[in-house]
Amino acid sequence: MLKIGLPLGLNTALYSVGHVLLQALYNTLGSTFVAGCSVAGKVSGIANIAITSYSSAATVFAGQNLGARNYRRLCCGAWQIPLCSGIVTLAGGLLVTAFCHPLLMLFSRDPAVLAFAQRYTYLVLPFTWAYAVFNGIMCFINGIGEIRYPTIVNILLLWVVRIPAAYLIMYAGYGEYAMVSVSASFITGMIAMLFYFKSRRWGAICALAKKQEYPPLITDLPDS
Repeated sequence: MLKIGLPLGLNTALYSVGHVLLQALYNTLGSTFVAGCSVAGKVSGIANIAITSYSSAATVFAGQNLGARNYRRLCCGAWQIPLCSGIVTLAGGLLVTAFCHPLLMLFSRDPAVLAFAQRYTYLVLPFTWAYAVFNGIMCFINGIGEIRYPTIVNILLLWVVRIPAAYLIMYAGYGEYAMVSVSASFITGMIAMLFYFKSRRWGAICALAKKQEYPPLITDLPDS
């Protein structure tokens, strides 16, 4: 419990503190910018609804198949679930981006707010598919009990990529484009998470999968 719970708790705590720093930065850009980001976030939620579902499925799927020692199915699901999540999110993101203006107008009629919201949508939503893949892999890895690697990646993409990039963009005089840091963190996180499949532990699981020509019999399952 401590081995799994402490890293997850630390991850959540540091992530929350990081978002406070980002919100503090956004607040310096004015209430119109903050309102625009808030409106864009509501619209983005429509396109990103598949992420939570696929990620939850990935955790359960990984845990069940690891417990059942069905390594072939485990290896197939490792790429199928994030891939499906990414494809559905990409399709939804492109669709919402194409019709973002009428959707945004459901939440605000202020031209300045809509301008910031539309810019946020154009710069972030088309790249959310990378976050879908990243989150799907992360939840899958958590499901097989590997907590350390996702925790490190999650912390690094926030504290090494998203927050520094946002502040650098602001200090360069382009604060209204600070949301680019979000897209950059999505791409970085996805690439970093893909490297887990080069790890020794995943290699051992793949080796077991190659030896497994059929799903394990009920007699092969571990004792309850």
